[in-house]
Amino acid sequence: MKSFRRVSFLILAAVVFHLFLSASIVEAHGVVLDNGTAVVTPPTAFCVPTEQASDAELQKALDFACGQGIDCGPIQPGAVCGDPPTVRSRAAFAMNSYYRSHESNPSFCDFNGIGRVISENPSKRLVPAMGIANILKN
Repeated sequence: MKSFRRVSFLILAAVVFHLFLSASIVEAHGVVLDNGTAVVTPPTAFCVPTEQASDAELQKALDFACGQGIDCGPIQPGAVCGDPPTVRSRAAFAMNSYYRSHESNPSFCDFNGIGRVISENPSKRLVPAMGIANILKN
């Protein structure tokens, strides 16, 4: 009977440890556990290019982020986020995706001084009256 209790205790301890570890990982990635259910929380910080960033600097940041494994398919011309097809809008998407892939660590939003972290969701700056979604300059 003692060995059964030891095995039961070890199994219970492993399950509790796994649940604790899972909750920590989930919470670190923008998901909050609420009464046993997972609730995705919206991002509270965004990486965007500065107003002073030149097209050449933006293209460099875009190439870097896409070269680091970020899925840049959505910002290709004609794709879901490909309009407007400006270097600024495409770089903003790639820079923010790269920043998010590094758990929103501000040091991953520098891009040689042309990136900055903001708290306002940049998608709220869309201008639907123009026929296409245009992101205003910051």
